Amino acid sequence: MVRAVAAHGYGATTVRQLSALAGVSTRTLYELFSAGKQECFFSAYDAAIRRMARRVAVAYVSERDRKRRLARALEAFACEVRDEPQAARLILLEVFAAGPAALERMEHAQRLFEGMVALSFRQTAGGLATPPFLVKGVVAGGARVARVHLLAGRERELPALTGELLKWALSYRSSAAATLESLVSTRGPVVAPTAVSAARGQRRDDHARILDAVAQLAARDGYETLTAAGIAAAAGLSRKRFTAHFEDVPSCFMAAVEHLTNCALAEAAIAGAAGPDWPGGVHRALSALCAYIAADPLFARLAFVEVFALGPDGVRFREAGMARLIESFRASAPSAQRPSRLAAEASVGAVWGVVHHHVANGAIKRLPTIAPQLSFLALAPALGAQGAVSAILAEDARMRALIAAA
Repeated sequence: MVRAVAAHGYGATTVRQLSALAGVSTRTLYELFSAGKQECFFSAYDAAIRRMARRVAVAYVSERDRKRRLARALEAFACEVRDEPQAARLILLEVFAAGPAALERMEHAQRLFEGMVALSFRQTAGGLATPPFLVKGVVAGGARVARVHLLAGRERELPALTGELLKWALSYRSSAAATLESLVSTRGPVVAPTAVSAARGQRRDDHARILDAVAQLAARDGYETLTAAGIAAAAGLSRKRFTAHFEDVPSCFMAAVEHLTNCALAEAAIAGAAGPDWPGGVHRALSALCAYIAADPLFARLAFVEVFALGPDGVRFREAGMARLIESFRASAPSAQRPSRLAAEASVGAVWGVVHHHVANGAIKRLPTIAPQLSFLALAPALGAQGAVSAILAEDARMRALIAAA
């Protein structure tokens, strides 16, 4: 399975290919995995995760210096990705294409690594408990850096980056983050919708109708059920009109996700531009984005769940969008506050990981309440933990005052 997925991707891998690579009959494969390809994939995923977790855990516990344990764990993780790139691709890339049950497995695996990060932070911070969003963000950010290098075929570079990645992770190790917890229980949306929300969907030409149709169908029934005929019928058009605009279903689906994503990012950009400074703009942008996602379950479903039905192509699409965010994030920062490229990549990955967790677990309505935490994940590596908290609290107060005055 590991070899087949590396060669063809999960979606294109067949039972016949698996049997041929393993040197067994298809009958034997079904005797071992009665549910076929997916069950085999899950077994391969679990085995690869166990191997990686064992290597990381051994490195962690064998280090006597508690302050160095997280460093050893990161080094072991980077070396495992470098040494077993095919298995790493299955864990970090192909899992997204294997359906909701695979994503549940991924969340379970992430919790194993989150436990190590939480323990390390607690042991080196006077026993203080670390907020769950922080450990989830650290694991998601580290995974995102590994994923980017795998996609680019540069996984051999990862071990050399562990020092910088450790510095990024430790920038969150502070009691200051707990200050933001008081905002979470009472906070609601504090950014008013802009004209982007109202304007979305006003175009009613054939192209726009097709995009609306594919988005509705994918969100309701899943990407795998889409057909060109079904999309055309839902849009009230002929199959010929569909093919005049889109070559096939994947290109149509990706166009819909891109359109919805651009609308969401435009909303965030408008809000961010109104900030008094860079940290304030980042917090306003993330607050607006959270409010937008919470108000649009269709966009949330497509951009954070269904897009991965395309397998690595979906991951590449998402990573390309995140790369644009990273460039904008760094370019808008004053030179004295600008994070390194790796820190920005990991921070954006941390934010995305926490948002994805909420969307995948049906908790999108909570997103507006956690915007301060997401802003902390974005800003702490650049401003320091206390500086980030101070900037977020000040900007949140300004935003609330503006809403009250309006």
